[in-house]
Amino acid sequence: MFKCGQSPLTWGPPPAGMLAGRQLAAVLLVLGLLAAGRTDVATAGLVLGPRIGLSNSPDELFLGGQAEFPHVLGRGSLVPSLDFGLGDAEVTTANLDFRWYLLPLPETGLRFYGSAGPTIQTAPESELGLSLTAGLDIPMRNPRRYNVECRFGSGEIPEFKIAFSVMLGL
Repeated sequence: MFKCGQSPLTWGPPPAGMLAGRQLAAVLLVLGLLAAGRTDVATAGLVLGPRIGLSNSPDELFLGGQAEFPHVLGRGSLVPSLDFGLGDAEVTTANLDFRWYLLPLPETGLRFYGSAGPTIQTAPESELGLSLTAGLDIPMRNPRRYNVECRFGSGEIPEFKIAFSVMLGL
């Protein structure tokens, strides 16, 4: 049970012998990738890419990677990502988002999207929250593209993040 005023999504430090925070985030990301690993999805339009961005609470620069498995949920895509903070807190964040492309701009190739999904943050303690994302997909040469997104968090995760990704098709 939790005390009044304490978030029910807050975890304490892992018990002795459990995986460290960064290892836990990496394991959850791999499990998400494996869950999306249906052969008809994994080979049809998979894109991977690096990302860079800024977050608040803690205020820091982060570097990471992102994958996109298209059409996992009809028109929706599964988009796991893993970010490593470069500030004093050195926070690691794992996201498992479900993305829907909402509005294409005619004759431009630009597409707006929305995402939602769980986020796990580590350092100094593991925290769980929910992220809602609004972004813009900017085409390059097919199948490459840029993504610019704003992520809004609830729970004990950063309230706001902005990220830039370069997605490379496989």
